[in-house]
Amino acid sequence: MCEIYSGIFECIGDCIMSIVGTIAGCLECIVASITGCIVGIVDCLTCHCCR
Repeated sequence: MCEIYSGIFECIGDCIMSIVGTIAGCLECIVASITGCIVGIVDCLTCHCCR
């Protein structure tokens, strides 16, 4: 199943830990996590081999 929340928290953690991290970079990371999650769900729904 999708681990969207852990992905977002990881992004936020990386943002806080990074001195050069910007808000835009954090948002980009979060959006990428959400997009990856949605793609994963669609793949699973369309794949008969998925658990």
